[in-house]
Amino acid sequence: MSTTALPKYINDKLQALRDARAVHDKNYQALTEVITGIARCHQQKKDTEVESHEAESQWRTLFRKLRGEMTPELQAQHHSRISKRELAKEFDGLVEEMELDKIQLHLDCGRSAPEVVAAHEAALTTFAEHAMSKAVDALSAALISPDVIKACALAKQAYSVYGDDPMKVIEQRLLGALSYRIRSATSLQNIEHPVLNDIGLTKPEETGVLPELQNSPMRRMQVATELKTKRQRLQQQGAAS
Repeated sequence: MSTTALPKYINDKLQALRDARAVHDKNYQALTEVITGIARCHQQKKDTEVESHEAESQWRTLFRKLRGEMTPELQAQHHSRISKRELAKEFDGLVEEMELDKIQLHLDCGRSAPEVVAAHEAALTTFAEHAMSKAVDALSAALISPDVIKACALAKQAYSVYGDDPMKVIEQRLLGALSYRIRSATSLQNIEHPVLNDIGLTKPEETGVLPELQNSPMRRMQVATELKTKRQRLQQQGAAS
């Protein structure tokens, strides 16, 4: 069964799931890139600091050797050590900004991940209900035959002599037999279906979500306020420099 053959309300649920996944995948991909970038900046800062110490040592050695005479070579080494020192400081500022981006993306994932779970549940249960509706229609057509009706009518009369609710007894007998047959038959079935493959049969993992934020609306609001304040401070520092 292709998705085009499904009712519109099911296709709408499937599209809502795809849209929710696309939004969350974008948030989580951005979070992954920021985390990778932070780790890279820390390593580059460490490498720069090592180079800065080496440049500082080389400059001081040459400075003393030349008795302070600022030759082109000494001036070049002076500029090199200053630039490396400043570069290490720039990494600090960049990491600070990226840490704010990381927290913001954790908040974004905290919104988009539950939406994926909700859309997944809606799509999966709606499709299951659609399949069951078709199964009930087919089952009703197969069971409600003249022979079944006649047998149930006879049983109803017989049970009514000593029983208070003959239809309850009949329903229990029929449902019991039907339940057993269905369990036995479905245990042997391993049906691949494109719609189920599209939806997925496992609950989506809420990637990028921080439990300490997800479980506390008050904490999320506090973090969002802190982020706004820190970004404003960084912007003011950037404008001042």
